[in-house]
Amino acid sequence: MSISAGTFIKELEDIEADDALHDFGGAHGSKGHDFATFWLIFRLIDLERAKRPDYLFVCEYLQDVAEFDSAHQPAKLRLYQLKKKEDGYWNVNALTGQTGKAKSPKTDRPVWKLLGHVRTVKGTLATGAFVTNAKFDVPLASGHRSVNETRIGLHQLDAAHTAALSQAVAKSAGVKPSDVDLSLVELHSEPIAINDLQRHINGVMLEFLNEIAPDHAGQATSLVDTLYVRIKARSRRTEKCATWDELVERRGFGRSAFQAAVEGLRATPDKVSIRLSLFNTLSAGWRHVRRVQVEAALTRCAREKVMFGESSRWHIKDALRAVLAASDTEKWTDEACFEAACNHIVAIRPELSPDEISALAIYEMTEWALSQIPA
Repeated sequence: MSISAGTFIKELEDIEADDALHDFGGAHGSKGHDFATFWLIFRLIDLERAKRPDYLFVCEYLQDVAEFDSAHQPAKLRLYQLKKKEDGYWNVNALTGQTGKAKSPKTDRPVWKLLGHVRTVKGTLATGAFVTNAKFDVPLASGHRSVNETRIGLHQLDAAHTAALSQAVAKSAGVKPSDVDLSLVELHSEPIAINDLQRHINGVMLEFLNEIAPDHAGQATSLVDTLYVRIKARSRRTEKCATWDELVERRGFGRSAFQAAVEGLRATPDKVSIRLSLFNTLSAGWRHVRRVQVEAALTRCAREKVMFGESSRWHIKDALRAVLAASDTEKWTDEACFEAACNHIVAIRPELSPDEISALAIYEMTEWALSQIPA
């Protein structure tokens, strides 16, 4: 059923005001909460790649995340229940509580709650997804192995489970089993490494920035960090909101916010060009072979620092801070600073090759220079 945008917004405000539906699960575990936040960044990138004209996510609305097609005139709603799993598969008992011959679902299971919340919305055809990093081991009507599937609609479960689920929902809602559309809720398995969430999202963001703003691809980690902080802040603001506008302001994160974060990169110095400029200055008198080798190492250094963060083989934290600060204070030439930086890296990271040491020195000199620009 479709109604006007104003009437739908009124319904959304009424849902927000309903204490029975305003139910937050309490503090998340670190990995669980991080999974939800990083998945949302992953989803933002998906929507941008799909060139969606508008979208809005509202944290902690009915479920963990609600996705609307517009911040101003929403007409579509998709609810997400986000659950990480350390090991093993999700089975029907964990998802719906269906066991034994009766296959009766349990009301405390996540998919039952998700299906109920999807059916709560009357002003539009709402849908839902149970999203996880793990696979699903559930019986399918097709007889295929579910562990090979990344998208499974509830209507695709075998006849015994779908019939029992439809009957239970119908009884609870006071409708006919034939009126229950199980296809509105899906099970999603996302390829997100639960033990290294940030590295995974950094890599996805790096690829995305290479597509839309290649000059700023090296700032992928900074953009992920910015989005993470802003989204997490919104997910903590679980107090009830009186109006749609207040809800959007407190717990919403939409396309305009994402684009503003990306545009913020364009207003910052282009690290790649600045590194290349320093490389060209220092390598002016080098043999061609050395120039090629160090430039290749510099590219690897920049990419792997973004991809792997502190676990990167290039990570030396603030080891050069004293050398670079002295260089700045005493006005050393670039060549003198480079030589001092290389000597210091040799002492603390002797396993690096000469080309890698030169590349790392150039990288750290550039980062230091950029850090000295007044905010």
